[in-house]
Amino acid sequence: MSEISTRWYRPGAIPTAELRGLTDVFEEVSDDFVPPLTSRGSTTQSDLRDRAPEATAPGQDYLTEMLRQDVVVSRHGDRVVGFLSFRSHHQDPRYADLSPCLYVSTVAVRHSHRRHGIARALYRELFGVPASLPAWIVLRTWSTNTGHLELLDRLGFTTVLRLKDARAAGIDTVYLAADRTANADDGTASRTGAPAGGPADTTP
Repeated sequence: MSEISTRWYRPGAIPTAELRGLTDVFEEVSDDFVPPLTSRGSTTQSDLRDRAPEATAPGQDYLTEMLRQDVVVSRHGDRVVGFLSFRSHHQDPRYADLSPCLYVSTVAVRHSHRRHGIARALYRELFGVPASLPAWIVLRTWSTNTGHLELLDRLGFTTVLRLKDARAAGIDTVYLAADRTANADDGTASRTGAPAGGPADTTP
């Protein structure tokens, strides 16, 4: 698939057109997640069992919080086809030796554009952010998300924490980490080399 590009935006710096496309992707893929994104009240929600949430508008709460983070957007031509959101200085006592880290809160690709290297391109953009940001990348996913886990293994991620049956019986939450300074950019993404929005934007 040609004409794939990625761009990193600091919090609040996403242009309106990009924001509309990102929201469309979010709504399209929500139910692919365990639990669905629209049932969550936060990008760091600890209880991820699939049950009725307490938040009054959980999907909107999740999206609003996500847009306060750094976001990498992938486009195919003039269409947004995927995104990756991350917290740039996240800390968690469960993996204190890796903190502060770049914590990936959401990775999503349109159904029609999967298996075309877009998720890999999003991660490669993240691996290439400036050295002034933390070296470690941490994320979590669910144990039956085999396609994503295979990609993460190829990118050098290893499991640092596993919470048994955290999402449902037989579905664990898995935390993985990679040292981005040990992974060279393989040229998959067409990178800008600097974030959109500039230094005036705040860091989460």
